[in-house]
Amino acid sequence: MFINIINSSAQQGERGTIEGMILSSEDRQPVVAATILLKGTVIGTTSNEQGRFFLPNVPTGEYTLTVSMIGFKKKIIPGVVVKEREVIQILVELEPSAVQTDPVIITASKREQSLQEVPVTVNVVDDQLLSYRNTITISDALNYVPGVNMTRSQVNIRGTTGFSYGVGTRVLLLLDGLPLLSGDTKEIIWESIPIAQIERVEVVKGAGSALYGSSALGGVINVIPAFLQDQPETRFRMYGGFYEMPQYDSWRWVSEARFFSGVSLIHHQPIGTVNITAGGSRTLDDGFKRNDFWRRWNAWARIGSNISAHQAINLSFSVLEQRRGNFLYWKDLNHALEPKDDQLTQRVQSIRWSLSGSYKQFLSNSVYYSVKVSWFRSRWRDNISSNLDVGGSQSRSNAVDSDVQMIYQLTEENIVVGGLSGNYNLVEADTIFGDHTAQGGAFYVQDEIKFNKNIQLTLGGRFDMQQLDDLESVSQVNPKFGVVYNPSLTTRLRGSAGRGFRAPSVAEVFTTTEAGGLTILPNPALKPERSWSFELAGSRIFGEYVSADLVLFHNELYDLIEPAFGSDGRVHFQNITRARIGGLELVAKFSVSKRMFSGQLSYTHIKPEDLTKGDILKYRPRHLFYASSQISVPPFDFGVDFRYLSKVDRIDEELILLGVVPDGDKRVPIYVTDIRLGVDWKFMRLPLVTKFHINNLFQYYYVDFIGNLGPLRHYVLTLEAKL
Repeated sequence: MFINIINSSAQQGERGTIEGMILSSEDRQPVVAATILLKGTVIGTTSNEQGRFFLPNVPTGEYTLTVSMIGFKKKIIPGVVVKEREVIQILVELEPSAVQTDPVIITASKREQSLQEVPVTVNVVDDQLLSYRNTITISDALNYVPGVNMTRSQVNIRGTTGFSYGVGTRVLLLLDGLPLLSGDTKEIIWESIPIAQIERVEVVKGAGSALYGSSALGGVINVIPAFLQDQPETRFRMYGGFYEMPQYDSWRWVSEARFFSGVSLIHHQPIGTVNITAGGSRTLDDGFKRNDFWRRWNAWARIGSNISAHQAINLSFSVLEQRRGNFLYWKDLNHALEPKDDQLTQRVQSIRWSLSGSYKQFLSNSVYYSVKVSWFRSRWRDNISSNLDVGGSQSRSNAVDSDVQMIYQLTEENIVVGGLSGNYNLVEADTIFGDHTAQGGAFYVQDEIKFNKNIQLTLGGRFDMQQLDDLESVSQVNPKFGVVYNPSLTTRLRGSAGRGFRAPSVAEVFTTTEAGGLTILPNPALKPERSWSFELAGSRIFGEYVSADLVLFHNELYDLIEPAFGSDGRVHFQNITRARIGGLELVAKFSVSKRMFSGQLSYTHIKPEDLTKGDILKYRPRHLFYASSQISVPPFDFGVDFRYLSKVDRIDEELILLGVVPDGDKRVPIYVTDIRLGVDWKFMRLPLVTKFHINNLFQYYYVDFIGNLGPLRHYVLTLEAKL
């Protein structure tokens, strides 16, 4: 590291400037998109294409500078003294990290910290991986996260979710720390988050209710927005592809290939002390299944400003407009890509928008607080006729969430996090749900203590109360405990325990509809789901190139809500299941030849027990094995991904016995291989990257949900440009 001081008459008042360059210590090449922050302030930036960064108008004083970047070890530079009208020039060399073990995360403890300090299991999907895999929605990014699998649009972390027909979720989705769930069904609307503005996705496993409350019973997924840039930049991306025709003639419901495509544009523009990001996208998919098409428009904007060196404010807005068909189940196995005839004309239209704001202020180097508020409005309408809704159903909902948080670093070894949260939901859904309101509040606190450099203890808890209409309110205290022990620089042991809690959604309590030949009626007597989650784990780094992480986990779940037939022969959501889920997870990462060849292997085994029925829980694969590899030889990148999920033991057998889903018992293990090739045209002095993907390379036919084939082999060509 090199620091130089230059006098500058251009600086006004008691302020100076910090500027510099970030290089790799391995090859002295610029490090692009590194994050530079001044500790104890809201001042920060990212390095540009030349590795340079610029921090103007820094109040005079002594600071600690932190520099971090995925693929490199974090650099902390103390004693950076800023003097009036002087420019501090800093040359920072980051040491490459062959194996990714020390990224900075936020979600586990509601504050920035190293992954090595966290007592729970956290996986990170960064923007580079999102780009590598041509991710269209966040759910696509989760396909290769260890222990995570998608059942249609529902996410399942270590078997906690299964499938609940789009109503309720046991995994909480956060956008920049605030819940993003629809107010009526409490489902995750993955497509409402624009991929282009994401820095990373953090997946926290185990019960997260001790900090995040209801819906975090099975884990937390936090989408971290990209850092607002202080330099003008425009990014353009477009992709196109098609699905290959199926092998069997009886499955070919159309004579031509089905296509999909998308285009997005995003621009960053600083105006004085205000940084603005705005963009939009248009995506469409004809669908490889009949009447499974969709058309989407997305638009978004973010505005941020550092009011002072210690105060920052951000505003965000996004909107999604979507039209899609409705493919519920296949007609039968001989017509696996066609729905029943009555579904062919079914359509669903929706518009969803979110508005959020945050304010952050440092009161000192050791104390800061933040205030966050979000509003998520959802409106959808379908033309699916039933005896209860002849003209179809519709719902309008508003979900407002807020969080006030303070972080106080008492000493270098002791950090306290505390806060208050509130939520309000308004649902207007005519006949399907009715008109309802729900509200709740909570307070939480957590204390992290380092006894020495080897042992860290975390203690905390949260009290939640939720009220739905004039029904009896529900509440629960959710404690958490965690410990991290580092016997050596290369070995880390950790353990955690926490309690989970999920209040039923408006849809689970009040749904009145017909779906797939079944009549579903309300159940106002529903109780919250509850759980205890335990984890023991150890990780080790073997030399420079290999790391491994072994986790043993155990979950006790009470009053799980599932749709089931009542004594009246109709379906109701009921608290019918007492469950236990245990298992292990092993993850190995490797990187060799100066990170030219890297990859990850993961295996998860779960034992999902339905203790009420003495059977296995529905829709849970017991074995998951994922393998990912990447070869980087500039200007080329080549990658291979493989995933295996064992055959699901139990499904909703009633749907087969009643003839709702003919051949619904047909299912097999899942074996899917994806490959990709990318070329960075920088060597031709062109700001372009092109990628070619083949997904489901071997055209393996499988069922990803009862009566639903998984995606056929499809080809994708992507072009990305940065101006």
